[in-house]
Amino acid sequence: MRRWFPGSLGILPKGKSHTWLPLEAAITTCGILEVEMLLGTFVNEVWWPSCGKLRECTRVGYESAYRCHIQPKWADVDMESITANDIEEWLGSFNQAGAARKAWAVLRAILRLAYRKGVTDNDVTRREIRLPHLRRYEPRVLDARQVRRLLKGFYGHALEAWLLVSVCAGLRRCESVGIEWADLDLRRGTVTVKRSVQWVAGHETVTDPKTDQSRRTVALPRFAVKRLAQLRHGRTGRLVGDLNANQVAAHYTSWCQRMKLPCVPPRNLRHTFGTLAIAAGADISVVARQLGHSDIKTTARYYLRPDLSVLRSLQRAWERLIIGAA
Repeated sequence: MRRWFPGSLGILPKGKSHTWLPLEAAITTCGILEVEMLLGTFVNEVWWPSCGKLRECTRVGYESAYRCHIQPKWADVDMESITANDIEEWLGSFNQAGAARKAWAVLRAILRLAYRKGVTDNDVTRREIRLPHLRRYEPRVLDARQVRRLLKGFYGHALEAWLLVSVCAGLRRCESVGIEWADLDLRRGTVTVKRSVQWVAGHETVTDPKTDQSRRTVALPRFAVKRLAQLRHGRTGRLVGDLNANQVAAHYTSWCQRMKLPCVPPRNLRHTFGTLAIAAGADISVVARQLGHSDIKTTARYYLRPDLSVLRSLQRAWERLIIGAA
Protein backbone atom coordinates (compact mmCIF):
# COMPACT_ATOMS: atom_id res chain seq x y z
CA MET A 1 0.00 0.00 0.00
CA ARG A 2 1.32 3.43 -0.88
CA ARG A 3 0.58 5.93 1.83
CA TRP A 4 0.24 9.70 1.76
CA PHE A 5 2.21 11.32 4.54
CA PRO A 6 0.86 14.67 5.79
CA GLY A 7 3.11 17.60 5.04
CA SER A 8 4.75 15.99 2.01
CA LEU A 9 4.06 16.24 -1.69
CA GLY A 10 5.51 12.78 -2.22
CA ILE A 11 4.25 9.22 -2.24
CA LEU A 12 6.32 6.29 -1.03
CA PRO A 13 5.80 3.43 -3.53
CA LYS A 14 5.59 -0.09 -2.23
CA GLY A 15 8.96 -1.85 -2.13
CA LYS A 16 10.92 1.43 -2.35
CA SER A 17 11.29 2.42 1.26
CA HIS A 18 13.80 5.18 0.60
CA THR A 19 12.60 6.53 -2.76
CA TRP A 20 10.19 9.45 -2.67
CA LEU A 21 8.29 10.45 -5.81
CA PRO A 22 6.38 13.70 -6.36
CA LEU A 23 2.62 13.18 -6.38
CA GLU A 24 2.15 13.65 -10.15
CA ALA A 25 5.21 11.51 -10.95
CA ALA A 26 4.02 8.76 -8.65
CA ILE A 27 0.62 8.74 -10.34
CA THR A 28 2.21 8.60 -13.79
CA THR A 29 4.97 6.09 -12.99
CA CYS A 30 3.32 3.72 -10.57
CA GLY A 31 -0.38 4.22 -11.05
CA ILE A 32 -2.74 4.52 -8.10
CA LEU A 33 -3.62 1.31 -6.35
CA GLU A 34 -4.48 2.65 -2.97
CA VAL A 35 -3.58 5.97 -1.39
CA GLU A 36 -4.27 7.18 2.08
CA MET A 37 -4.59 10.94 2.00
CA LEU A 38 -5.98 13.21 4.64
CA LEU A 39 -8.43 15.75 3.29
CA GLY A 40 -6.71 18.58 5.13
CA THR A 41 -3.40 17.75 3.46
CA PHE A 42 -4.96 17.68 0.01
CA VAL A 43 -6.68 21.01 0.64
CA ASN A 44 -3.49 22.76 1.77
CA GLU A 45 -1.18 21.38 -0.91
CA VAL A 46 -3.40 20.81 -3.94
CA TRP A 47 -6.91 22.25 -3.77
CA TRP A 48 -6.23 25.64 -2.22
CA PRO A 49 -3.41 26.53 -4.67
CA SER A 50 -5.79 25.61 -7.50
CA CYS A 51 -8.14 28.39 -6.33
CA GLY A 52 -5.59 31.12 -7.00
CA LYS A 53 -7.31 32.43 -10.13
CA LEU A 54 -10.76 32.68 -8.59
CA ARG A 55 -12.32 36.01 -7.68
CA GLU A 56 -11.17 37.18 -4.27
CA CYS A 57 -14.70 37.25 -2.87
CA THR A 58 -15.13 33.62 -3.97
CA ARG A 59 -11.86 32.56 -2.35
CA VAL A 60 -12.82 34.30 0.89
CA GLY A 61 -16.16 32.48 0.88
CA TYR A 62 -14.48 29.14 0.25
CA GLU A 63 -11.93 29.75 3.00
CA SER A 64 -14.65 30.66 5.49
CA ALA A 65 -16.74 27.58 4.69
CA TYR A 66 -13.70 25.32 4.96
CA ARG A 67 -12.38 26.81 8.19
CA CYS A 68 -15.74 26.96 9.97
CA HIS A 69 -17.43 23.78 8.81
CA ILE A 70 -15.24 21.43 6.79
CA GLN A 71 -11.90 21.51 8.58
CA PRO A 72 -13.21 20.55 12.05
CA LYS A 73 -15.02 17.50 10.65
CA TRP A 74 -12.95 16.28 7.71
CA ALA A 75 -9.38 17.61 7.87
CA ASP A 76 -8.00 14.47 9.54
CA VAL A 77 -10.14 12.00 7.59
CA ASP A 78 -8.79 9.74 4.83
CA MET A 79 -10.58 10.88 1.66
CA GLU A 80 -11.00 7.30 0.45
CA SER A 81 -13.09 6.46 3.51
CA ILE A 82 -15.69 9.24 3.17
CA THR A 83 -19.18 7.88 2.48
CA ALA A 84 -22.49 9.41 1.45
CA ASN A 85 -23.95 8.49 4.84
CA ASP A 86 -21.12 10.32 6.59
CA ILE A 87 -21.80 13.44 4.53
CA GLU A 88 -25.55 13.35 5.10
CA GLU A 89 -25.06 12.94 8.84
CA TRP A 90 -22.70 15.91 8.82
CA LEU A 91 -25.12 18.07 6.82
CA GLY A 92 -27.91 17.15 9.22
CA SER A 93 -25.94 18.67 12.11
CA PHE A 94 -26.15 22.22 10.69
CA ASN A 95 -28.56 24.69 12.24
CA GLN A 96 -29.06 26.55 8.95
CA ALA A 97 -29.82 24.87 5.65
CA GLY A 98 -28.10 27.62 3.69
CA ALA A 99 -24.81 27.16 5.55
CA ALA A 100 -25.04 23.39 5.06
CA ARG A 101 -25.53 23.73 1.32
CA LYS A 102 -22.64 26.17 0.95
CA ALA A 103 -20.33 23.92 2.98
CA TRP A 104 -21.34 20.91 0.88
CA ALA A 105 -20.65 22.83 -2.33
CA VAL A 106 -17.08 23.49 -1.17
CA LEU A 107 -16.52 19.93 0.09
CA ARG A 108 -17.90 18.58 -3.19
CA ALA A 109 -15.44 20.73 -5.16
CA ILE A 110 -12.56 19.37 -3.06
CA LEU A 111 -13.59 15.74 -3.50
CA ARG A 112 -14.15 16.12 -7.24
CA LEU A 113 -10.71 17.63 -7.73
CA ALA A 114 -9.17 14.76 -5.75
CA TYR A 115 -10.92 12.27 -8.01
CA ARG A 116 -9.84 14.08 -11.19
CA LYS A 117 -6.24 14.13 -9.95
CA GLY A 118 -6.37 10.38 -9.38
CA VAL A 119 -5.71 10.80 -5.68
CA THR A 120 -8.80 8.82 -4.77
CA ASP A 121 -10.99 6.29 -6.54
CA ASN A 122 -13.94 7.18 -4.32
CA ASP A 123 -16.06 9.74 -6.20
CA VAL A 124 -18.73 10.02 -3.52
CA THR A 125 -20.08 13.17 -5.19
CA ARG A 126 -21.69 11.00 -7.89
CA ARG A 127 -24.02 9.52 -5.31
CA GLU A 128 -27.27 11.19 -4.37
CA ILE A 129 -26.77 13.33 -1.26
CA ARG A 130 -29.92 14.43 0.54
CA LEU A 131 -29.47 18.11 1.34
CA PRO A 132 -31.33 20.04 4.07
CA HIS A 133 -34.47 21.70 2.75
CA LEU A 134 -33.89 25.34 1.90
CA ARG A 135 -36.82 27.69 1.97
CA ARG A 136 -37.35 29.66 -1.17
CA TYR A 137 -35.87 33.13 -0.83
CA GLU A 138 -38.65 35.71 -0.85
CA PRO A 139 -37.01 39.13 -0.99
CA ARG A 140 -38.99 42.13 0.16
CA VAL A 141 -39.61 44.44 -2.79
CA LEU A 142 -41.24 47.80 -3.40
CA ASP A 143 -44.37 48.37 -5.44
CA ALA A 144 -44.62 51.00 -8.18
CA ARG A 145 -45.90 53.76 -5.89
CA GLN A 146 -43.17 53.12 -3.37
CA VAL A 147 -40.52 53.28 -6.09
CA ARG A 148 -41.90 56.66 -7.17
CA ARG A 149 -41.78 57.93 -3.57
CA LEU A 150 -38.24 56.63 -3.10
CA LEU A 151 -36.93 58.34 -6.24
CA LYS A 152 -38.64 61.63 -5.35
CA GLY A 153 -37.19 61.43 -1.84
CA PHE A 154 -33.63 61.19 -3.21
CA TYR A 155 -34.04 64.14 -5.59
CA GLY A 156 -30.87 66.22 -5.22
CA HIS A 157 -29.18 63.68 -2.93
CA ALA A 158 -25.55 62.71 -3.60
CA LEU A 159 -26.68 59.14 -4.28
CA GLU A 160 -29.52 60.05 -6.63
CA ALA A 161 -27.66 58.95 -9.78
CA TRP A 162 -26.69 55.63 -8.18
CA LEU A 163 -30.28 55.03 -7.08
CA LEU A 164 -31.67 55.82 -10.53
CA VAL A 165 -29.36 53.30 -12.17
CA SER A 166 -29.94 50.69 -9.46
CA VAL A 167 -33.72 50.88 -9.57
CA CYS A 168 -34.21 51.49 -13.29
CA ALA A 169 -31.65 49.03 -14.71
CA GLY A 170 -31.88 46.15 -12.25
CA LEU A 171 -28.14 46.04 -11.60
CA ARG A 172 -26.49 43.94 -8.95
CA ARG A 173 -25.24 45.92 -5.97
CA CYS A 174 -21.59 45.27 -6.92
CA GLU A 175 -22.35 46.42 -10.48
CA SER A 176 -24.17 49.62 -9.56
CA VAL A 177 -21.40 50.75 -7.20
CA GLY A 178 -18.87 50.32 -10.00
CA ILE A 179 -20.77 52.31 -12.65
CA GLU A 180 -18.87 55.38 -13.86
CA TRP A 181 -20.28 58.41 -15.63
CA ALA A 182 -18.35 57.33 -18.72
CA ASP A 183 -20.39 54.11 -18.76
CA LEU A 184 -23.56 56.11 -19.45
CA ASP A 185 -24.51 56.80 -23.05
CA LEU A 186 -27.30 59.30 -22.50
CA ARG A 187 -27.85 59.86 -26.23
CA ARG A 188 -28.75 56.21 -26.66
CA GLY A 189 -30.24 55.96 -23.16
CA THR A 190 -28.04 53.07 -22.05
CA VAL A 191 -25.64 52.04 -19.31
CA THR A 192 -22.84 49.51 -19.84
CA VAL A 193 -21.79 47.14 -17.07
CA LYS A 194 -18.01 46.72 -17.26
CA ARG A 195 -16.87 45.97 -13.71
CA SER A 196 -17.84 44.56 -10.35
CA VAL A 197 -16.80 46.40 -7.19
CA GLN A 198 -16.96 44.64 -3.83
CA TRP A 199 -15.78 45.14 -0.29
CA VAL A 200 -13.90 41.99 0.69
CA ALA A 201 -11.90 41.31 3.87
CA GLY A 202 -11.61 45.01 4.72
CA HIS A 203 -10.64 46.35 1.30
CA GLU A 204 -12.18 47.09 -2.07
CA THR A 205 -11.75 44.77 -5.04
CA VAL A 206 -12.51 45.58 -8.66
CA THR A 207 -13.06 42.61 -10.96
CA ASP A 208 -14.78 41.71 -14.20
CA PRO A 209 -18.55 41.16 -14.08
CA LYS A 210 -19.78 37.86 -12.67
CA THR A 211 -20.42 36.09 -16.00
CA ASP A 212 -20.24 36.78 -19.73
CA GLN A 213 -23.94 37.66 -19.63
CA SER A 214 -23.23 40.10 -16.80
CA ARG A 215 -21.03 42.20 -19.08
CA ARG A 216 -23.86 43.92 -20.88
CA THR A 217 -25.38 47.15 -22.13
CA VAL A 218 -28.92 47.78 -20.93
CA ALA A 219 -31.53 50.44 -21.52
CA LEU A 220 -32.74 53.11 -19.11
CA PRO A 221 -36.22 54.68 -19.02
CA ARG A 222 -36.54 58.15 -20.50
CA PHE A 223 -37.20 59.91 -17.18
CA ALA A 224 -33.97 58.43 -15.76
CA VAL A 225 -31.96 59.46 -18.83
CA LYS A 226 -33.30 63.02 -18.60
CA ARG A 227 -32.47 63.34 -14.91
CA LEU A 228 -29.01 61.77 -15.28
CA ALA A 229 -28.24 64.30 -18.02
CA GLN A 230 -29.10 67.09 -15.57
CA LEU A 231 -26.92 65.54 -12.87
CA ARG A 232 -23.91 64.87 -15.06
CA HIS A 233 -22.55 68.41 -15.58
CA GLY A 234 -19.12 67.19 -16.70
CA ARG A 235 -18.71 64.78 -13.79
CA THR A 236 -16.24 61.92 -14.06
CA GLY A 237 -15.44 58.86 -12.00
CA ARG A 238 -18.01 56.71 -10.28
CA LEU A 239 -21.60 57.69 -9.68
CA VAL A 240 -21.03 57.11 -5.94
CA GLY A 241 -17.84 59.14 -5.79
CA ASP A 242 -15.31 57.78 -3.31
CA LEU A 243 -17.80 55.74 -1.29
CA ASN A 244 -17.39 51.99 -1.05
CA ALA A 245 -20.28 49.52 -1.21
CA ASN A 246 -20.83 49.43 2.56
CA GLN A 247 -20.80 53.22 2.84
CA VAL A 248 -23.29 53.52 -0.01
CA ALA A 249 -25.64 51.10 1.76
CA ALA A 250 -25.28 52.97 5.06
CA HIS A 251 -25.96 56.42 3.53
CA TYR A 252 -28.90 55.07 1.52
CA THR A 253 -30.52 53.41 4.55
CA SER A 254 -29.89 56.40 6.80
CA TRP A 255 -31.53 58.81 4.34
CA CYS A 256 -34.54 56.54 3.91
CA GLN A 257 -35.03 56.42 7.67
CA ARG A 258 -34.52 60.14 8.09
CA MET A 259 -36.98 61.04 5.33
CA LYS A 260 -39.37 58.16 6.17
CA LEU A 261 -39.08 56.74 2.67
CA PRO A 262 -40.01 53.19 1.65
CA CYS A 263 -36.81 51.20 2.00
CA VAL A 264 -35.47 47.79 1.09
CA PRO A 265 -31.84 46.63 1.24
CA PRO A 266 -29.78 47.82 -1.76
CA ARG A 267 -29.63 44.33 -3.26
CA ASN A 268 -33.44 44.19 -3.21
CA LEU A 269 -33.64 47.16 -5.57
CA ARG A 270 -32.65 44.67 -8.26
CA HIS A 271 -35.41 42.31 -7.14
CA THR A 272 -37.82 45.23 -7.22
CA PHE A 273 -36.96 46.00 -10.85
CA GLY A 274 -37.28 42.39 -11.97
CA THR A 275 -40.57 41.81 -10.17
CA LEU A 276 -42.16 45.01 -11.46
CA ALA A 277 -40.91 44.45 -15.00
CA ILE A 278 -42.56 41.02 -15.17
CA ALA A 279 -45.73 42.35 -13.51
CA ALA A 280 -45.83 45.08 -16.19
CA GLY A 281 -45.97 42.40 -18.87
CA ALA A 282 -42.35 42.27 -20.02
CA ASP A 283 -41.24 38.97 -21.53
CA ILE A 284 -39.28 36.96 -18.98
CA SER A 285 -36.45 36.28 -21.45
CA VAL A 286 -36.00 40.02 -21.98
CA VAL A 287 -35.97 40.62 -18.22
CA ALA A 288 -33.34 37.88 -17.87
CA ARG A 289 -31.15 39.66 -20.40
CA GLN A 290 -31.52 43.01 -18.64
CA LEU A 291 -30.62 41.40 -15.31
CA GLY A 292 -27.64 39.56 -16.78
CA HIS A 293 -28.83 36.08 -15.85
CA SER A 294 -27.03 33.15 -17.48
CA ASP A 295 -30.14 30.98 -17.18
CA ILE A 296 -33.73 32.10 -17.61
CA LYS A 297 -34.66 29.63 -14.86
CA THR A 298 -32.99 31.95 -12.35
CA THR A 299 -35.25 34.79 -13.47
CA ALA A 300 -38.33 32.60 -13.21
CA ARG A 301 -37.36 31.30 -9.79
CA TYR A 302 -36.72 34.62 -8.09
CA TYR A 303 -38.80 37.16 -10.01
CA LEU A 304 -41.84 35.40 -11.44
CA ARG A 305 -44.10 36.22 -8.51
CA PRO A 306 -47.51 37.44 -9.70
CA ASP A 307 -49.20 39.63 -7.10
CA LEU A 308 -52.79 39.18 -5.92
CA SER A 309 -54.25 41.53 -8.53
CA VAL A 310 -52.71 39.45 -11.32
CA LEU A 311 -54.06 36.26 -9.78
CA ARG A 312 -57.53 37.81 -9.51
CA SER A 313 -57.41 38.77 -13.19
CA LEU A 314 -56.52 35.16 -13.95
CA GLN A 315 -59.54 33.92 -11.99
CA ARG A 316 -61.88 36.38 -13.72
CA ALA A 317 -60.68 35.14 -17.11
CA TRP A 318 -61.09 31.53 -15.97
CA GLU A 319 -64.56 32.30 -14.61
CA ARG A 320 -65.69 33.84 -17.93
CA LEU A 321 -64.52 30.73 -19.72
CA ILE A 322 -66.43 28.36 -17.42
CA ILE A 323 -69.64 30.42 -17.34
CA GLY A 324 -69.50 30.96 -21.10
CA ALA A 325 -69.29 27.19 -21.64
CA ALA A 326 -72.75 26.78 -20.11
